[in-house]
Amino acid sequence: MKIAESIKNEVEEFKPFVPLALALRTEGMKERHWNAISEKVGFKVEPFEGFTFNNCIEMDLHKFTDICVDIGEKAGKENNIELSMAKMKRDWEMVEFRLISFKNTGSYSVAGFDDAMAMLDEHIVLTQTMQFSPFKKPFEAEIEEWNASLLYVSECIDEWIKCQGQWMYL
Repeated sequence: MKIAESIKNEVEEFKPFVPLALALRTEGMKERHWNAISEKVGFKVEPFEGFTFNNCIEMDLHKFTDICVDIGEKAGKENNIELSMAKMKRDWEMVEFRLISFKNTGSYSVAGFDDAMAMLDEHIVLTQTMQFSPFKKPFEAEIEEWNASLLYVSECIDEWIKCQGQWMYL
């Protein structure tokens, strides 16, 4: 019983440190986030080889848990944007249009627009959602460029479909 109570007491003593630990372990913590923490707490906070949570406790970083949690949440949301952008770009590497023979004429038409258009519509909506995110700042130029590229591809495919449709009609 004494051992259980001892462990329970240790867990209770550690509980206030949990939000800090979770914030500092947030996926996507980059140098800019560590710099922001350092700026707000008034001393240098930077991970190094052998950096442990005990180092954070020794720095009295637990006194600034709210600041660290806010910056950790921001880092996580920025990381989601970064991962979404990377996934969209990878998705487009797999897109292929096929040439199919058109009625034994020796000419070909392009097929495979349906899948590309569905993905294009989805990515345009996702990119426009990112444009309104308060966490877009580190990626703002990339998001704008990507959105412009998607809209350009959309216009090209639309014109291609119209042209090909008229050609087939002839």
